[in-house]
Amino acid sequence: TFLTLLNHLGRANTFWLYATCNLAFLLFTWALVPETKGVTLEHIEQKLMDGQPLRDIGR
Repeated sequence: TFLTLLNHLGRANTFWLYATCNLAFLLFTWALVPETKGVTLEHIEQKLMDGQPLRDIGR
């Protein structure tokens, strides 16, 4: 938890750890989670059933 990390790593290192994790999650989301704005659920389902890669679903 936050308090355990704070006690073991100190204030600065704890926040650096959280910042690094947030950056990693941001890059993961940007690279691997497709944009599906304006795409119907039926279209997404059909593309998945056709075996299209998940990253190409929103295109």
